[in-house]
Parts: sequence; structure tokens; C-alpha cells
Amino acid sequence: MLSLINEARSQARQCGKQDFEAVKPLTWNCTLEMAAESHSQDMAKKDYFSHTGPDGVGIQQRVSSRGYVWRAVGENIAAGQESIAAVVEGWLESPGHCRNIMKDTFTEMGMAKAKAEDSGSTYPSYWTQVLAKPR
Repeated sequence: MLSLINEARSQARQCGKQDFEAVKPLTWNCTLEMAAESHSQDMAKKDYFSHTGPDGVGIQQRVSSRGYVWRAVGENIAAGQESIAAVVEGWLESPGHCRNIMKDTFTEMGMAKAKAEDSGSTYPSYWTQVLAKPR
């Protein structure tokens, strides 16, 4: 996913009505990956799709609780797609997700996918991408 995201960031693009110049590539951060993984697993286990968990915890708290001290933080989520390419394509077609990907404020990212544990779940897979800039 990092390669596809950085390829997207290397090209000027329009996200909704907003134009973005090409921006610098992101680097992988394992702490952000752990925050993404915990959220993807929680959504898969509890069968929900939201930036906020049933406990009311959002992205800022999830990242901070991992010890990452951030200046800026954002999140993209997806559900149901089976490939990284499909997830990234969907995000780039969505103005809000695309803006997150193209923000030059963000310098690092982590991502994780979790499979639903129950065959009766709403979606077979849940994806979380965490984008951030350290303080």
C-alpha cells in the first residue's frame, strides 16, 4: 500500500473540487501500523464500520495511546475490498479520503487489514490507514 499511496502522491490530482500539487512520499511507521491494526481488528471483531469505536475512542486517542506524539493525524478506512489496489482506488475516488492521501502535512503512515471473524459479518474485510506527522 505504501508504494501505491506514494505513487498517487507523486502526481498532481484533483480531490473533489480541490486541486493538489504532487507531494513528497510518506515513510512507513510501525507505531501507526499498530494503531491501524487495532482499529481494523476491532471493526472486524465487533462488525462495525466507523472512525469511532463503540467505546467512543477515535483516531487521535488510538494513536496517542500507542505513544506516538503527533502534530497532525488522519485516518482512512475501507471495508469489503479484497485487494490493496481496490482500496487505494476507492480512496482516490472519494474526495475526503483523497485529500487525506494528498495532504503535504502528513509525512508517515501505517496500514492494516483484518478479516471478519464471523461469516455473518457485514463485510469480509476491514482496512485502516493512519496518516500522521510527528511532533
